[in-house]
Amino acid sequence: MTKVNLLVVFVTLGVLAWVIPAQTARAATFGTAAISQQEEPAEPVTQESAAQTFTGQIMQQDRKYVLQGEDNKIYQLDDQERAKNFEGKSVRVTGTLEEESSTIHITDVEEIEE
Repeated sequence: MTKVNLLVVFVTLGVLAWVIPAQTARAATFGTAAISQQEEPAEPVTQESAAQTFTGQIMQQDRKYVLQGEDNKIYQLDDQERAKNFEGKSVRVTGTLEEESSTIHITDVEEIEE
């Protein structure tokens, strides 16, 4: 009986010696994954300027309404429904410019006299 008890103790210790390092390694892997996820940068922030005023003419280009500025630069317009009402007209557009895509996020559009 004593030999059987001794054998059970050794087997138990052997199993524990194998399980504990495996659990520790797995926990360390999960901890590292959680840390690396926290360190990832957030989504890139697009460059937008403060509200500006742009003057030009609204026209269609590739089935989208755009503003052709007085400097002949083409600006994309985010509010196509609002822009549609001013097609072919000289306007003053107020909004913020997303410089990467040359898109104006419109806050106001008004027709102006030429």
